[in-house]
Amino acid sequence: MREIILKSHLIRWLFSIIGIPMGEKQLLRELKFIIGEQYDNYEFNLEDKGSKTINKLTYEMYLYQKDNFKELFDLPISRGILLLFNADVLASVYYRFKGNHFEYLLKAINSYLPRSQKMIIDPFVKYRATTILSNDIKLVLLVKEDGNTGLCLKENKYY
Repeated sequence: MREIILKSHLIRWLFSIIGIPMGEKQLLRELKFIIGEQYDNYEFNLEDKGSKTINKLTYEMYLYQKDNFKELFDLPISRGILLLFNADVLASVYYRFKGNHFEYLLKAINSYLPRSQKMIIDPFVKYRATTILSNDIKLVLLVKEDGNTGLCLKENKYY
């Protein structure tokens, strides 16, 4: 257990020394999960939801069950938080919100980011915005066909 905690602290320490802008660090803290963390850090708080293959990579899907994280940017997270692991490494995090909160979340996220990293609205897809963070992590905000809002944090190199 102590080893897991040390790994988590090491990852956070590395973020602080490799030059990630302060606002982005605050955003990543707000999002709670760090892409690249080990499955072991969460295993007792996860509900298995099967697996999914994306671009020839298989991901194990889990619903985060711990009750300590129910809101993001003061919005209630609906249907839980979905975590995708590849080879026991966290590769994606999906937050889901009931209803269209695109403008609100876009403004909240962009308030953390420097001008060069602000989320860019896709001119061809209504209600979709993306940005690439310093550690090559892609952040995607969108409103799905059902009218609900999704936010995804994922490894950019695999998508």
